[in-house]
Amino acid sequence: MSPVHSPSFRRLAWGLLAASWVCALVSLVFSLGRWAAIGHEAGWGGWMPVTVVPAQALLLGLTPPQSMETPWRWVGVALECIPALAMVYTVLCVHRICRAFLAGAVFGSVVVHGFRGVGWGFLAMFVTSLVYQVGVTALLSWLASGQKGGLVALGVGSFEMSVLVVALMMLLLAHVLAEGCRLQAEADAFV
Repeated sequence: MSPVHSPSFRRLAWGLLAASWVCALVSLVFSLGRWAAIGHEAGWGGWMPVTVVPAQALLLGLTPPQSMETPWRWVGVALECIPALAMVYTVLCVHRICRAFLAGAVFGSVVVHGFRGVGWGFLAMFVTSLVYQVGVTALLSWLASGQKGGLVALGVGSFEMSVLVVALMMLLLAHVLAEGCRLQAEADAFV
């Protein structure tokens, strides 16, 4: 029996499929919940297990405003949606890969396109993370200054660098899998 048809491989594929969706949904809930909780940390917003203020704003020493008008909360939610869209696209590509693996198509074009999509998704997460940093620091510093000025911060840390490296690795792996797919088709033509 081929290792890719073993029960342990199937469990791994199902585990990756489930874990990617769970992580994406939990991340999305906490990201969106933070904008509802700003200004309510002492009350109902205290349930948040993560800091209400995004890490990028904390690095600048920004504190959450004591209150925030609803339109500005929606701006914050829109900012959260920018990297979330890239994350959801990446998870959909992982979903496509896992479903192909579970169907036994390890060297198929679906897998190649899936890995290529994961690579591009991680590159999109890198870029949207930078856009998010600029947007969230500008918004919160502007609101903290009484809408008279603000700061824009952009930083590239270990998270952003690791996302970039993983993106490039996935794109490289997609090329290798494309060659494997071509060799598989060539071998099938002889049989």
